[in-house]
Amino acid sequence: METGPLFSMPFNKTIIQEKELSIQLFKDGFSFCTPNARPFFKFETHSIVKGDDFEKLLESHSFLESKKIIGIHFDQSATFVPKTLYNPAQKHTYLNYNVSLQETHSIEEKESKDEQIKVLYPVDTVIEKTLQHYFKEIRFTHYSQILYDLSSRVNNTDDSIVMNLHMQDDQFDLLVFKGKELLLFNTYPYQNEDGFLYFVLAVAEELSLSPEAFDILFFGKYVRYKKYYEALSHYHEKITFADQEGFVMFDEREHPAPYFINLFD
Repeated sequence: METGPLFSMPFNKTIIQEKELSIQLFKDGFSFCTPNARPFFKFETHSIVKGDDFEKLLESHSFLESKKIIGIHFDQSATFVPKTLYNPAQKHTYLNYNVSLQETHSIEEKESKDEQIKVLYPVDTVIEKTLQHYFKEIRFTHYSQILYDLSSRVNNTDDSIVMNLHMQDDQFDLLVFKGKELLLFNTYPYQNEDGFLYFVLAVAEELSLSPEAFDILFFGKYVRYKKYYEALSHYHEKITFADQEGFVMFDEREHPAPYFINLFD
C-alpha cells in the first residue's frame, strides 16, 4: 500500500514539550494534552465554567503550572476564503454556508502562515473567556488552520497534486494541493468504509483526477483507522503516511482526533 515518502521531509509537526498544554475543544467534550497526560472529558459529566469543579479538574494533572497554552477549536466548522477575494464585511455571509451562529458565538478571523487564506469560524465566547480567566497567556486557533499550515509549508515546489487526509472518529478532513496552491478543502462525515470511500473518490472525480495523477498522504497512522487505509488501498496505490513510521497502538481511544494528541503548534 505504501510507496515510500512523497516528499523530502514529513510535516514535522511540533510536539508538546514540558510545561506546554494543548486544550482541544470538541462538540461533545474537551481534552487537556501534555507530554504526560491526555485525558478526554465528556460534556455530559464536565463543563468549562468558573467554579470549584473545574478548578479541581485543572489541578488534577497540574495543568495550571503550564507556561505555554494553546486552545484548539474542533467544535465548529471553519470556512477558508482566499485572501485575494476576502471582504471583512462579508464574514457572516461566508460562515452562513457552513454553520448557524448562536447568541454566545462570535466570529474569529485568522490568517494562514503563508498569508494566502483567511480562516473564519464561530467561537463560544463564554468558554474562551473562562479559559482566559485561568490561563492568562492562552492563544486560540482552529485545527483546520493547523492542517493547512502543515500542508502548505511542505517543500513541494512543482505542480504535483497531493490529497492530504486527516482522520477523526466521525469525520475526516480533505485538502487537495497542486504544488503550493490549495485546490479544495472540506470536511466529510462517515460511518463506515463505504461512506469514507464515497467522498474520497467523489472528490477525485470532481477534480478529474485519475489514480495515477495524484498522491494521498495521511496525517499519521493509527490502528483504529486501519480498515479505512486498507479499503482505500484497493482503489489507490500511491498512499503514504506523514510523521509516522508505523502504526500508533496506544492513541487514547476516547480522543476523537489522535493526530493532535501530541501536537503543539
